[in-house]
Amino acid sequence: MDQRVKGWRLGVIALLMLAAFPASADGPVVHEYIEPQPTEDLLLQATALGSRIRAALDTPVGVVTAPDVRRGPASNETAYGGASTPSSGDASYDIDRLTTEPGVLGYHDPFIPSIAPFKRLYAYDSVDESLRLRVHRTALERLEIGGDPRAGEDQFYGDIVVDLASDVPVRIPTVGPGARVLAASIHPGLPFELLHDGADNWFIRSSVRRRARLALQLAIDRRAFGGVFSATSYAALAAALPPMPMAVQQAAARVLGAVGVSQATRPADAVSALVHYFRSFAPSSDFPSATGGSALYQELSLSQKGVCRHRAYSFVVTALALGVPARMVRNEAHAWVEVWDGELWHRIDLGGAAAGLRVTRAADVPQYRPPADSFEWPAGSQSGTQAIEGSIGESPVGPRTPEAHATTPAPEPASTPPQAEPSSAAEPSSAAEPPPEYGAADLTFRIKGKEVRRGETFRLSGSVQAQGHGCASARVDVALRDASGASTTIQSLAADEQGRFDSAVTVPFDVRVGDYQVLVATPGTGKCGAGSSR
Repeated sequence: MDQRVKGWRLGVIALLMLAAFPASADGPVVHEYIEPQPTEDLLLQATALGSRIRAALDTPVGVVTAPDVRRGPASNETAYGGASTPSSGDASYDIDRLTTEPGVLGYHDPFIPSIAPFKRLYAYDSVDESLRLRVHRTALERLEIGGDPRAGEDQFYGDIVVDLASDVPVRIPTVGPGARVLAASIHPGLPFELLHDGADNWFIRSSVRRRARLALQLAIDRRAFGGVFSATSYAALAAALPPMPMAVQQAAARVLGAVGVSQATRPADAVSALVHYFRSFAPSSDFPSATGGSALYQELSLSQKGVCRHRAYSFVVTALALGVPARMVRNEAHAWVEVWDGELWHRIDLGGAAAGLRVTRAADVPQYRPPADSFEWPAGSQSGTQAIEGSIGESPVGPRTPEAHATTPAPEPASTPPQAEPSSAAEPSSAAEPPPEYGAADLTFRIKGKEVRRGETFRLSGSVQAQGHGCASARVDVALRDASGASTTIQSLAADEQGRFDSAVTVPFDVRVGDYQVLVATPGTGKCGAGSSR
């Protein structure tokens, strides 16, 4: 028996040697390239070289191949992490008064298949007395790595460039709530661990400070992207609810009355009514008169005024007050909600997405198709999926190769909250529209602080006036211009009734290190024309 085994092994070795060195007039071909065969990789359950990540995955949109786990990160790629940590300014959320429809926004997608525009980057699951959204359980727990896909799960790759901070957890995106990490690889090889908090925000921690490429193989219950909200009771949901301040409950009572639900309504029916109500919001250039807190929440909710982030914010406050666990989730271009039914967190898009997206991703990455939406859309509503369908053709994309990744331009990321691009100069009014009463706007502004790290804030104050009149509630767009003249929108503010503004502006964590000019601009109001300053 031993001799037969030994002879079989020798025969295989001889065969391999003959295959590796075919006869040739020029000698043996030592390194012959063989085109990858994803279907064979899938059948053989092959892994990407030097990792446990499967070389190919079977997905609802076809077989996809793994990212190159040996490729180092490029200096001009969009990177996550950096100064975005569990305690940074983006770890809580204040809603704004800027209810106008955003224009075209930049969006970066590191997942295969693409889940644009639903990359899960920030999630909030509780509300404090000032009506600010927060994470209830901030303590971090380790994300386990390993296992096999389960029945009913879809799989994805993550190809994430991350700026690691020594011994500090930094934020990274994920595909959806409750995703599992089946395999992970980092280049260059460094010690790391993956962590998450109570709202399932993901973080990576390493003892080394440097830029790295993190490759992930992920699995997630397909129902998390939609699915039917299960029949349940408020008693069953109570264990997942964070504490609710009395002031918030009182503020939400009027909104619940307008929606027409209470705890006499079954949770599944109440969620359906809430989804329909908040999907019925509409953008408005008539900004709310309330400036914050419960008054702003009530005005946004009762007037059904705002875009994706206003809908998601108001939905979450209202649902939590009713007794339904809910989260607001957002990224640089879109916001939506997740709702817990006692078994699973369901992603629910409330619409209000940007007019279009400039999506940065590889050209050969297919778009993921989630299950059918189990909630109806009111007439005239625009879903996030519709926004991406109208934008893919204009995306700055290329093949999934090191050269393409190195030359693909980074998106223009929006900070908190995402907004439309600023005007670079005053634009004349259309001939079909009456000219503004006060003429073009003049902007003046002051900056407190000259050097700011990525993820940190600087103070910006100033005014918008035209012929001595304050431009009430004017939108103020803030952008950074680099040495090449390229501008990146980072935030939009709303002026008060006198045209004044004073706010903290956050520098996105994926802006490159360098010197920038700060630009401010306004598209104008009914009485004031457009204007800009720097």
